Amino acid sequence: MEPVVVIEDGTGRDTDALRWATTYAQLIDTGLEIHSPHDDFRAQLVVVGYRGHSNSPLGLGDHVLPLLAKARCDTVVVRGTPSAVGAEHRRITVLVSGGTGDDHVLQRAVDFARRLGTSLRVLHAAPVPPVGTGTEVDHSDVLARATAALGGMPHSAVLVRVQPHEAIAHCIDTDLIVVGSGESHENGAVTRAALHHAPCPVLVVHQPVLEEVHGHDAIPAPRRSVRTEA
Repeated sequence: MEPVVVIEDGTGRDTDALRWATTYAQLIDTGLEIHSPHDDFRAQLVVVGYRGHSNSPLGLGDHVLPLLAKARCDTVVVRGTPSAVGAEHRRITVLVSGGTGDDHVLQRAVDFARRLGTSLRVLHAAPVPPVGTGTEVDHSDVLARATAALGGMPHSAVLVRVQPHEAIAHCIDTDLIVVGSGESHENGAVTRAALHHAPCPVLVVHQPVLEEVHGHDAIPAPRRSVRTEA
């Protein structure tokens, strides 16, 4: 089984990420490796702190988005309150958009909820459109499709009529927010909102991107493995 990999940038402020990764690796009985942002490696999960060389609590470290863009597996960005980082709330929240990637994101949320022994909440954020635009849709159908995709997994389903970043910021009773990586190598608006506003760690679910190779669509090849650190 491939290891859980912690990315450290050498600043000495990755304690929360290392602690989170260590706990998870022990839980699923797999190895733990530590790498720099520029290393090449194989992993089943990458864990990284959200800050870089700056001491500011605002913004992301400059290596976080590039790391997500090239990741070939799921990534957890560790941020948020001590109670959330310590998994004290016993709840995972997964954001759904109604898009084609929801089923995969939901399945990964289920996997984590079962492994961590937590409850699961499905959240769809859809702000009310301006009056007279005629763009209102039945967003309850998004949650209905999510419930069907969960196949009987116990959960709560919530529709909130606010912007995604507002919904994310109010998830103060959550230990992990689960979002998709988007349908391109660039992370989508909801993913970025979670990375900037979440009061808890964020699991970005890897969704392989089809790339054009000699006129054919192909899944990007995995990177080579390297010597592990002790």
